[in-house]
Amino acid sequence: MLKPRDNLDGLLQGGREPFYKGYYLMTSRCNLDCGYCVLENAPHQLRQELDFEDKKALIAHLYEHLRFRHLTLSGGEALLIGKHPPNDFIELLRYLRGFRSEVADENLGITVYSNGTLLSDVVADEFVGIVDMVGLTIDSANNTLLSAIGRNKGRYQEYFQRAVNACGLLGKRGVSVKLHSVIGQMNYKQIAYEVLEILDAVLAAGGQITKWKFYQYMSYDEPLRDGAFSIETDQFKQGCDRISSALKGSDIQLHFKDNKEMNDSLFNILPYGNAQYLRTSDTWSSSQRTGNLQNYASMSDLFAAHEIDSVAFHRFHAI
Repeated sequence: MLKPRDNLDGLLQGGREPFYKGYYLMTSRCNLDCGYCVLENAPHQLRQELDFEDKKALIAHLYEHLRFRHLTLSGGEALLIGKHPPNDFIELLRYLRGFRSEVADENLGITVYSNGTLLSDVVADEFVGIVDMVGLTIDSANNTLLSAIGRNKGRYQEYFQRAVNACGLLGKRGVSVKLHSVIGQMNYKQIAYEVLEILDAVLAAGGQITKWKFYQYMSYDEPLRDGAFSIETDQFKQGCDRISSALKGSDIQLHFKDNKEMNDSLFNILPYGNAQYLRTSDTWSSSQRTGNLQNYASMSDLFAAHEIDSVAFHRFHAI
């Protein structure tokens, strides 16, 4: 277990920087086409992406100099990194084994966010002992709705069953799963009536569900996309209340993440090595960028160089 942040104020006052957790979008590549996702397989994005060796070097720098002790590896689809997916992702996992330790302050915790469609027995075997948790997104049990969202694409049909099967593959290996659901116009009225169906299917497949996070669709300052998916915060909260009631009595830790929390906590480590963050006055289109994170000797240097509010950052990212 990683070191708790119970004494964060004392650490800061004593001049000792805490450890951090980070969200690393390793690639923009994805095999699905979810309408609410802002990432695209644009050629300029793919050209900017760090190569495999630079990805490893960035992770090492985050660990050794910027005091990161937990990374969430995401995308796009994380399993698509490199020239030979998913073999390159497997090689990355083997590299990350070198950052595992019985000493809490030295251990690098790993969470992987995936759509699960590329998960196989071979890949799942490699998660054991390296990956602490896998986040899988299920926005509905209704295949027609999932097709409208864009989660059924090409040969990757029947997304709901694929995600359920992925939960089972991981559960059989003792890897816990955190479910994700994005709540927007298409599903906010019905998701509360589907959560038990989703949960029952995952548990029947052998999945081990410990957490479930529900996100309010976040505006990307694109009228067509926002018009199709955005909901008011009051609508989101009403849906969350119904979900809480439906899942009352379960042992699952629920987290409802509205737009304010997403904006306040945003610090995405991007595929080309810098980080995206928001100031109080920013929207998605005016979000800020750091330089390549390997250019900073410490997080204090990073905060100073970009006028990042360290107190707010600690609130969401300190361990």
